[in-house]
Amino acid sequence: MDAKITKKRIGRLLSYDWIKIVALAAAAIVLWSLIFTMTATRITPAQQFTVFNYYCNAPLSQKFYDNYQSALSKGAFSYEVIETNVNDLTTGGKDYYLTLIEARFSTDEGDILFVPDIPDPDSKTTAEDGTESYAYTYSEAFFNRFYMNIYDIDAYLGGMAEYLNGFYGDYKTGTLDTQKAEADFVARITRNKDKRFKTDEAITQGKKDAVARLEKYRDALVKLSAYLESGVIALENRTLKGENGNNILDGNYALNICPDEAQMGELKNYIAYREELEDGVRATAKDMQVYFLKMPGVEESFQYESVCYLVQLLDASRTPDA
Repeated sequence: MDAKITKKRIGRLLSYDWIKIVALAAAAIVLWSLIFTMTATRITPAQQFTVFNYYCNAPLSQKFYDNYQSALSKGAFSYEVIETNVNDLTTGGKDYYLTLIEARFSTDEGDILFVPDIPDPDSKTTAEDGTESYAYTYSEAFFNRFYMNIYDIDAYLGGMAEYLNGFYGDYKTGTLDTQKAEADFVARITRNKDKRFKTDEAITQGKKDAVARLEKYRDALVKLSAYLESGVIALENRTLKGENGNNILDGNYALNICPDEAQMGELKNYIAYREELEDGVRATAKDMQVYFLKMPGVEESFQYESVCYLVQLLDASRTPDA
């Protein structure tokens, strides 16, 4: 049998079978892409920190983005956060914000949302005498729709304190049990089969980072509690009523981070909304509120990264000499 390869035979092969060759090559590329995609280490919800800016706010400023990036690069977060993300809902506006929020929440993306506690025009009613009133604020509207994804702040901060007490005894006055912190870290990476910690060197560094994480959580909780006690920020009650008018939910779900502009005068340079005045429009952050977002895919205890970030922002937003 003559099996000699010639230019003529190669030409015939390419003439009649080129479609099969291209199809096989494309199939091989797709197969390898699937293999790499399926075997790649995917980022977890706890490793990605996401901020939402509500659609009624002004677009986030460059100063906000600079501050947000520095929170990651300068270590405001713990070692677990390796990526930050922003969903500025002002870009899609009122027509698309619900679609964007629901899409992100469905994949467990979301840690903090900023929304002002000012009247929502959609709830405006006008009486016969011309008097205008509003049934709810933007903050209340968000809570009423997404309450299942919002932490009760008393329970949230109480859970953080209880978690820290497991390592400090009393996080306010105790000393960190580093051996327990390291043992907890090793148990976690073993349980999760964390590929980041395959070598002894990586595990040793990981233990140090785990200790630093608890120290950051403690410092952040102490500072946030001090802000609350001094009145620089304030808890805000939210209620959700059933069809018969009874309260289904009732608690401190919102955190007002600018009850007094004299104390938090710089916040408007980071996050703000436009207030219409008789002589024009001004940017303000008065009564800007924060919701701590609850995502089921975030591993327990890592939801407290939000406190670390918020404290860093509050520190940057204080009025000079206030």
